[in-house]
Amino acid sequence: MKTIHLVVGIVLTLMCIFFMGFREIGRYPDKIWLDIKNLTLENRITALSSLNKLMEYFQIKKERLIIEGQNWKALEVFTQNGYYTSYYIPYDDPDNLSRKEQKCFIKGLQEIVDRKVVSALSFPGCWYAEIKESLNRSIDLLTWEHRSSQLQLLLSSVGREMLFDPQLKVILVKDKGKYHR
Repeated sequence: MKTIHLVVGIVLTLMCIFFMGFREIGRYPDKIWLDIKNLTLENRITALSSLNKLMEYFQIKKERLIIEGQNWKALEVFTQNGYYTSYYIPYDDPDNLSRKEQKCFIKGLQEIVDRKVVSALSFPGCWYAEIKESLNRSIDLLTWEHRSSQLQLLLSSVGREMLFDPQLKVILVKDKGKYHR
């Protein structure tokens, strides 16, 4: 149990420093996407309690956060407490999977969506076409295209489809800048 509190404590300490930095410059971003890598059923209540305290202390509204994790069962408590949550789809690139494996993953996603325990699904852009074609569920979608620039996204047919898809709420694009590796 101490390990759980220690890990959650480190994460929340870093979040506190992060929020303090935004407070120092006088502006929080419109949305803050928190990817909680170590969220489990065992630490979900501690994480929720600590996050609630930080939100109150820094006077940040819950609506400004996206809470993402790989454990949809652990995310449920955040959803029930008014947070916008996203289940991170941890599957390999669909091109590396058999059609049977893809169908199995989609069926699992459909079951998660039907339970209404998360607000959204988040996934790398390589899953976009398969999810749009096969999921057949009403849920927000969040994705990223880290290997594309904004211009590349605009010039590709899939990128334009993504941009005009009302179900797709966020597309993170990492532009190559001066300090990009």
